Amino acid sequence: MKKFILNFIKRGLIAAGFGPLILTIFYYGYYLAIHYNPTSTLEVNKNILSSLLLAFIAGGISAIFKVEKLSLGIATLINAIVIYLDYLFFYLFNNWVEMSFTPLIIFTICYIFGYIIIWLCIYHQVKIQIQKLNQKL
Repeated sequence: MKKFILNFIKRGLIAAGFGPLILTIFYYGYYLAIHYNPTSTLEVNKNILSSLLLAFIAGGISAIFKVEKLSLGIATLINAIVIYLDYLFFYLFNNWVEMSFTPLIIFTICYIFGYIIIWLCIYHQVKIQIQKLNQKL
């Protein structure tokens, strides 16, 4: 358990740096698209801290794949659920998504498709690497 926690923290700290960067990109995109400008420094700080924590949790949970007792399927399911709940909590907390049926369904569908696409890309890349290694053997 101690090894998992240390791995979680290490991975979380690596990912956490990207959270505020992504938030800044979204703010800039919103500004260019609809001239959205955060209303206060407090709102900006809240969003920065939220994106930092969101990225820390999302990055840290990837340590689940190092737990040898778990099958890849179970580890992937735990990873997907934790990241979904992480995103959902912070999106609702910051009013990035509205707390009503339609926005939550759209958020969930986007999350599922995004998660599947990312894992298909990873699977494809790993498959190519394995084929290259097999050719060298």
